[in-house]
Amino acid sequence: MTIGVWEPAKGAAEQGLSLDDLKAYAVLTDGALENLAASLTAAQISDDGRLMRLDEAPWQVATALSDEELIGLVRFFTLAEMQLPGWDGGKQSPVIYLVRILKQRGAFTPVLRQWVKTNTDNRYLPNGALL
Repeated sequence: MTIGVWEPAKGAAEQGLSLDDLKAYAVLTDGALENLAASLTAAQISDDGRLMRLDEAPWQVATALSDEELIGLVRFFTLAEMQLPGWDGGKQSPVIYLVRILKQRGAFTPVLRQWVKTNTDNRYLPNGALL
């Protein structure tokens, strides 16, 4: 009989979720958002797609960001899922977790909701799964 070994969940730093990286993505301008592949390095495109499939817990590091930075990240990750190969998030999209933070702060506006819905084909955005 084999007994499994318990391993603790990885924290944000262990999963490679850096506040500095998030800030860099949050400040991309509208022009850069139109063509993300041209705005990011090949390493960012190939390595950071994993961010789209992280659980909610590591995203709590984003609570340290300002509302403007969170809105920038919502826009970035919404478009990244559409434009970049391997950046599909589905029901684990970071947009869902970032929107939850904005809602807790009372900063998620109907205008941003409409922008997300207009710029994605992910049926889970912006609120996540119904159940």
